[in-house]
Amino acid sequence: MSPPGAPLTGRRVLMIGLLFFGTVAAANAFLVTSALRTWSGLDEKSPYHAGQVYNAEIRLARAQAERGWHFAAEVARAGAGVAVTARLSDRAEAPLPGLRVEARLERPTDKRQDVVLPLSEARPGTYAGRAEAVLPGQWDLVVDAADATGRVFRRRSRLVLD
Repeated sequence: MSPPGAPLTGRRVLMIGLLFFGTVAAANAFLVTSALRTWSGLDEKSPYHAGQVYNAEIRLARAQAERGWHFAAEVARAGAGVAVTARLSDRAEAPLPGLRVEARLERPTDKRQDVVLPLSEARPGTYAGRAEAVLPGQWDLVVDAADATGRVFRRRSRLVLD
């Protein structure tokens, strides 16, 4: 650096400007690079395909509502993992046995942390499963049930795990 009281020359102003804007550009480059490496920005693997199957999803939701099935789920911490129990019954509250049931814990902010739990039938109409090492925080519990014709039930609910 030059001694105090040195004249402010054009070269010095140029260097100050280059250092200032160079620092800003370097910080922006670092932040953009970090953002692009940590998240792709896509929620769906194929947003186009998701849009194409939208009408089929609406039909499935209407058919599910017409069935009038009842659903109850319990999620409990089991050590570092989670135990999920789902009960399905028909309109008359009779258990619905023999379904293929799968639960997913989906992280609302990062799909890379999603956990799939196949649920097995513990007793008629009651399905249970367990996942190991589930982090605390906010999750969406998505339960799908299928029979021989395909998916017949889906329920999504938000929960917070401690």
